Amino acid sequence: MAAGTTAGATLGVIARAWMRLISEDPEFSWNGTVFIVAGFSIFGFGQSAVAAARQRPDQGRKLTLLRGFAVLTMAPLFAGGGALMLPTVLGGGLAVARRQWPPLARGLCLPIAAAPVLTVAISLIDSFGWSWRTLGAVALMLDIYATIIWATRFTFSAQQHPHPRRRRKGVVVSLAIVATLATLAFAVAVVGLN
Repeated sequence: MAAGTTAGATLGVIARAWMRLISEDPEFSWNGTVFIVAGFSIFGFGQSAVAAARQRPDQGRKLTLLRGFAVLTMAPLFAGGGALMLPTVLGGGLAVARRQWPPLARGLCLPIAAAPVLTVAISLIDSFGWSWRTLGAVALMLDIYATIIWATRFTFSAQQHPHPRRRRKGVVVSLAIVATLATLAFAVAVVGLN
């Protein structure tokens, strides 16, 4: 879990550098930097905790609760302008992690994941034109969000339940957590836009 937290912090530093790269008026603030790096560290801790727990058999309810906690650790990633990327992480994460889903269901996740990425890429082209800076910013964005999606695979993948009733309960809990996160991200985006 220490490695996951450190990896999250490193990704946070890269994300902060990317934000500075795409800013038309780059400003440095310690408050913003600390929030971003701490948020990514929390995210890394949550995802690595689930990865470690999945190595132990028969976790059952504990794993369900830990997965819920890991979903909540994603919330700092979607604060402010990051709220736009929530569909990318959810759609991409589910498409990667839910391999047992039918191809059509996983395929429907991909446009949901791609829409915000295209929106940001078009915005960057509008701001900076076609340039090496724009191409680098888009490539770095793809790298950052591919890493985030890859890190969520243990949290979003199906949990094996020996009893069908428990499985239904796990699905309900997972859907409730995702709905809560989506509502939180939407609220943060609305507050950020005002």
